[in-house]
Amino acid sequence: MHPVIAAVRAALAAGAVAPGSPPDPWHAWLLVALARQVDRQRWLVRVQRERLLPDSDADEVPGMPGWRFLFHGDGLCLTAPDGETIDVDDHGDGGLTIDPYFFAQRILSLPHPALPERRLLAFLPTADAMVAAIRELTEEGLLVPGKHGHVFRVARELEADAGALASIDFSDAALRARWAEHLGDHELLARERPSAAAEARAGAKREAYKTYLLARIASEATARAFIDPLETVLTPAELVDACAGLIDAAVNATAGHAIERLDAHPDCPVCPAVSRLLARADPAQHHPYAVHAAARYLLRRGIERERAVEVVLAFAGVGVVAGYRGNPFLGELALLLLEHAPAHALAALRRGLRSSTPAVRTDVAAALAVLGQPWCLRELLLALDDATTFEKSASVRAALSWMGSDEARAAVTRWTQTHVLRATKGPGHGWEEVQEASADGALAHEIDQRRAWADAVRPGIDPDFDRVVWG
Repeated sequence: MHPVIAAVRAALAAGAVAPGSPPDPWHAWLLVALARQVDRQRWLVRVQRERLLPDSDADEVPGMPGWRFLFHGDGLCLTAPDGETIDVDDHGDGGLTIDPYFFAQRILSLPHPALPERRLLAFLPTADAMVAAIRELTEEGLLVPGKHGHVFRVARELEADAGALASIDFSDAALRARWAEHLGDHELLARERPSAAAEARAGAKREAYKTYLLARIASEATARAFIDPLETVLTPAELVDACAGLIDAAVNATAGHAIERLDAHPDCPVCPAVSRLLARADPAQHHPYAVHAAARYLLRRGIERERAVEVVLAFAGVGVVAGYRGNPFLGELALLLLEHAPAHALAALRRGLRSSTPAVRTDVAAALAVLGQPWCLRELLLALDDATTFEKSASVRAALSWMGSDEARAAVTRWTQTHVLRATKGPGHGWEEVQEASADGALAHEIDQRRAWADAVRPGIDPDFDRVVWG
């Protein structure tokens, strides 16, 4: 039996702590949480069999007030009144197969996680970190990979213990200490049984955890997933140095995420690598994500403003990014210009409202709607006049309807009366129908995300911005 599984089962049985080095607590708690996930998934399957009909028009689980359900493909998602989300695909095994992303989604949705999940989040606080660590457990033979895709099952011993692990009441301090000792969680043990020796062991384990994380960001395959956990174990200067190495390595998603994490810590020293990335970014070669992150970082700090704006304009001018049908970051780039260099933003905003990428149209339309200034209404009306299909106009019409002025409502009514929605013949729905049905919901979600941004930038934008720019 693998030592980590043995440690978990010994803790469950209140047995003696195995001699030698204890397991790494980040892996041990993850394994416990995965076994507890099995019990939760089995429960979902029982709910499905006993209470739900796939063709039901309702979305509330009968006999379970506040619980919502959604069938999707081969799966079922249950959402608790407190927000917990349990999502399981049907693999014909009664809920034993775990999707790592569904698992991480549930852990992050827990409003009041129990001790195993709380300790897991302390070590692996993001979905990417959890999924990467799950791959490590699979490579060590602690998880059994599925025949297809990325799914897996826990070892049979832990499947058998899933119910018992899920039912543990961790409110007892002595029980918490026992689990901490078995699983090598010396930090938790030092809190439960404080002493100089316990604190020394906790310090050594913190250094081991730091070493573990630094080793992961040194690998291109795992670097992006382990940036966030580093924030809890490094000093601000150390975090800047660690991220600088990733930013200097390439203009890619890992560099972009490293910049975003530094941007979230304005107390950290300025990272010179961000300027270096912007200097070597090539609109013909690189994806705009890292460039957007770098430009935003510099503009927020008032560093190299002219060059940052110049690079943003260059990347916003790219019509088609490699691997896409358009420019997926045009909306974000245009709104960054609006926030920091409004005199340069109008052309990019107009292209965004007319973009071939639905998400870009939604981003810009929602931002203008929630800003709510006179120029925003004028630009949305102009974009509606230019739209020739329901698909291309969906976000703009949703934004105008949300703004609710008589002029906006009248324009939407005129447009819908003079254009025809392309309906699909036969079963199912076409792309234009899907866009039409989802436009209001997508816009509302984006508006909620943009409210704080709009409140912050509105005072710095002239209400007649469009006329000021173009004269």
